[in-house]
This record gives sequence, C-alpha cells and structure tokens, in this order.
Amino acid sequence: MIITSQLNNQLKLKSDIVFKAFFSRKENEYFLKNFLEVILGDKLEIKKVLHDVRLEQLAKEQKYGILDLGVELANGKFVNVEIQLRNFNNIEERTTFYASKKITEQLGNGTNYEDLKPVIIIAILDYSFIDLPDYFTETIRVSANHRNYELNNTVKYYYIELNKFRNQNPDMSIPLNQWLAFLDMERSDLLDMAKKKNNLIKKAVENYEVLTGDAEIKRLAEIKLMSDLEEHSALTS
Repeated sequence: MIITSQLNNQLKLKSDIVFKAFFSRKENEYFLKNFLEVILGDKLEIKKVLHDVRLEQLAKEQKYGILDLGVELANGKFVNVEIQLRNFNNIEERTTFYASKKITEQLGNGTNYEDLKPVIIIAILDYSFIDLPDYFTETIRVSANHRNYELNNTVKYYYIELNKFRNQNPDMSIPLNQWLAFLDMERSDLLDMAKKKNNLIKKAVENYEVLTGDAEIKRLAEIKLMSDLEEHSALTS
C-alpha cells in the first residue's frame, strides 16, 4: 500500500519525470508557451525545447539524474526550469551553477561578452525556501544606493514555492495561480476552479491524464521510485 502511494506521487505532474515528459513534447508546446508567458509576464516564441524528449531519452537521463527542462527562445534567451520536491538546502547554489553553466556555454570561439544572451532560471519547489509569505519570487540586481537602477541582470531567477501556494487562498482568476494549481495537484478545489476559468488548463489536465496512463511512463516512475528507495536505504544503513 505504501509503495502504491509512493508510485502515485511519482506520477504527479510535479514529479520531474512526468513534468519533463509533459512539457517537452512537441504537441504540448502551446502549454509550455503559455506557462512560461504567465511566469515571465511577456509574450514569447519558443525556438527549441531541449530536449524534445522521447521516452527512451527519459530512461537514459533518469540513469544520470539529468531531469531539468531547457527552452531556447527566439530572442536568444535561454530558460531553465528545475523541479525540486525535496529540500537539500542547496537550491541557491544549484540554480547559480545552472545559470553559470549556461552563460559559459555561450562563450564559444569568436563570441564577444556583449553578445551574451540572458539566462532565466525557474525553480519550482515543493518546500519553503525564502523567509517571506510570497509563493512567487522574482529576483533582480539593483544598485545598493539607487534601488530603482538595475544592473548585472544577465541572469534572472524565479522561485515558486508550491507548499506556500496550496496553504493560502489564492485568487483563481489569476492565470499564474491556475497553472500552479495544475502543477501542484494537491488541492482538487483549486484545480477544479482553474479548469472552470481556463479552458487551456482543462485541456492540459486531460492531456496529463492520458500521459500518466501510458505504460512506459509508469515504468519510468517505478524506476525512479526504486532508485529513490535504494538511495534512501544506502544513506540510512
């Protein structure tokens, strides 16, 4: 019974396997586009999803633990989305590393510093990270003496704390909250309201239900669960 419950958790949208399988499929690009537009507050055009995932790719990546979602935009910006369900007390360091890696990857032969494109990091967390009541936090760098003057913003970070979201009474007329209810899936009342107010969310839920009924996705979820159980056993033995 416990194993069944844990497996069901692996099949939730905020599970890294299901999240990546859902949002990286070409036929789901309009879901990803709208999701990112709501978070970033701007219209965008997706050039490439890294990687446009196939199930065999997921199986290979799962072996090495590479399960973030990368999106290259038409304007040259790069978006990295990271799902983190457990608090390892290192999300600041991890997101800084991801951003730095993507910046340095741009510095190929003949690349000038002024040609560097902005990097956007979106960290979706299922635990409290920032000691503030807000569940959606956007970071910017400003001058210490002139707080309205922004600088060094080649990298921007967005932190979403799902546990804070579900423990509040969010305004479900706001598109961001509709997407967060879909991502979290812990409160059926919020998800029902999101589906009623946003037909795109309703379609996304239907697509998710088809996806998680796929035998291969279930197999990958079982692999992930067994890997997590073995890791936990090794750490506690």
